Amino acid sequence: MSIVIVGPGALGCLLASRLYLAVRRPGPTDDHDQVCLLDHNRQRAIALNRRGLFMEDAQASPSGRLMAPPGPESTVSYGPLMIAVGADPAVITGAKLILLCVKAFALPRALAEISPFLVPSALLIALQNGISHLELMRQMSARCRPALGVSTEGANLTAMGRVRYGGAGLTQIGYLSASAIPDDPLIKAVSTLNRAGIRTEISEDIQRALWLKLIVNAGINALTVIHDCPNGELLKIPAARKTMAAVVREAAAVAAAAGAAPNENPVTSTEEICRQTAANLSSMLQDVRRGKPTEIMAINGEVVRRATQYGLAVPANRELVAKVQRYS
Repeated sequence: MSIVIVGPGALGCLLASRLYLAVRRPGPTDDHDQVCLLDHNRQRAIALNRRGLFMEDAQASPSGRLMAPPGPESTVSYGPLMIAVGADPAVITGAKLILLCVKAFALPRALAEISPFLVPSALLIALQNGISHLELMRQMSARCRPALGVSTEGANLTAMGRVRYGGAGLTQIGYLSASAIPDDPLIKAVSTLNRAGIRTEISEDIQRALWLKLIVNAGINALTVIHDCPNGELLKIPAARKTMAAVVREAAAVAAAAGAAPNENPVTSTEEICRQTAANLSSMLQDVRRGKPTEIMAINGEVVRRATQYGLAVPANRELVAKVQRYS
């Protein structure tokens, strides 16, 4: 099975590295498995092809099994991993599993570029933050098997093609409006990702899972930018922790209005994610530090947009949007 990861950001490089290592390990795998990375930037693709990818992993042993607790003695470095990197969307041709790891605002362009090369049997999984991409993915059903994914894996891009694993999480994947059946490609994708050390399961209500992650992201990402700190440090800053609680409660109220109310205390859940990914730098903070556009409008901005539709007040989220936009 040919696997293509679209986007060489933190999550894209992590998935490419873990999948590449899994394919090369002895064990039950498809003899035709191969992993490729698609990058719209031709010069960067050339450089990555020449240098390879590097992964620093304090969460896994060389066998790929998760270790706990992680420490300096358990850190494993991999590289150079000579993963094929291309800039031509034609690399998608014939791929059975495509993982979309570009930013939410870059998704329309990515889909337009790869669409001509998709086959009906291809499983296309979107791993974007937020929920604004749902309609885009529905429209892909005429070309392939579109699915959505939610991942809480922590990954930090320390340099071009160099990724540091920032904390083990859970990845959920599922169809928009259908369930997986026996021999479904979604089931094989779960097996492939789990073998690569990415804990993955099928979600029968992936839209709800997306809303729950949106609540967590709304409470963490923008605040790490404002306070310029890793996730875990937010819990040590009283003002940040107070704002986090207000933002999360607002986002949860919007989710409830959309029919996706959290079953657990959303503030407690968000703080627990902070602890689990304490050393991780949020993707939004990584973007700001690199001078890149952020996903603020796909996260807190989407909470504000939906709140307007439902007639709800979300002042804490509005304030975060305004503050982070100053960094752009």
